[in-house]
Amino acid sequence: MSDTKLAILTGASGEVGRATARRFAESGWSLLLCDRASQVVELAEGLSSEFGRTSIGMQIDLERDAEIERVIEGAAQTGIPLRFLGLIAAINHPAVSIANIDMSLWDKVQNINLRANVKFISAAVPLMRAAGDASIVNVGSYWGREGHAFFSPYCASKAALISLTQSVAIELAPEIRVNCIAPGNIDTPMHYNALAVEAEKRGISAEAMREIEWAKIPMGRPAATTEIASAIHFLSTKDASYFVGATLDVNGGCRLT
Repeated sequence: MSDTKLAILTGASGEVGRATARRFAESGWSLLLCDRASQVVELAEGLSSEFGRTSIGMQIDLERDAEIERVIEGAAQTGIPLRFLGLIAAINHPAVSIANIDMSLWDKVQNINLRANVKFISAAVPLMRAAGDASIVNVGSYWGREGHAFFSPYCASKAALISLTQSVAIELAPEIRVNCIAPGNIDTPMHYNALAVEAEKRGISAEAMREIEWAKIPMGRPAATTEIASAIHFLSTKDASYFVGATLDVNGGCRLT
């Protein structure tokens, strides 16, 4: 099979990243997968073997510009048109009071959740313009739609991603479409760990905490990772050809804009 379109995905070793990598592989994309975890290399090799297309894994540190540039150089060396950039990687943090915030924590969250996306987009633009019919998706959060006490670093980084998406989308259209998704709770260990921490604070069981949290979601459950992956993939397709600067709320109705 010939390789005609390349997608770069960051955060590819995480639950959402893995689901997204598989969704794109199933749709005939060649892949350049990035993550801080070394397992990304094995993931890429497995997808290449299963689907018979180019799939490369690169372990990188998103706080180092040179490593982001190395990814883009790797994309160029494949000779496959770079038509998609999926910026999934992000970190959260423990609850922290703004009165006692450690600015090194603030900087790290902004560096990984926001600055790395800016650097990736900037570095990828020449290849994506040359490829044509290209698109970029930032993965934000419904916590970027509203503030949450004790999580100002994370909320600020995700709110900034929505604004970044709008600004860059205007600049790069029509050659490159730029959009964002804002997931709510996702069925991952991170979600259940957060529920357990909150349950302990309240002195209730994890099951009771789950019922309280899920009752806020009209769908009555968190999103499956495949549902988030499908939203990301949708924005790469011709069906989304008129989406520019949009942020899709993939949250089961827990927050309506």
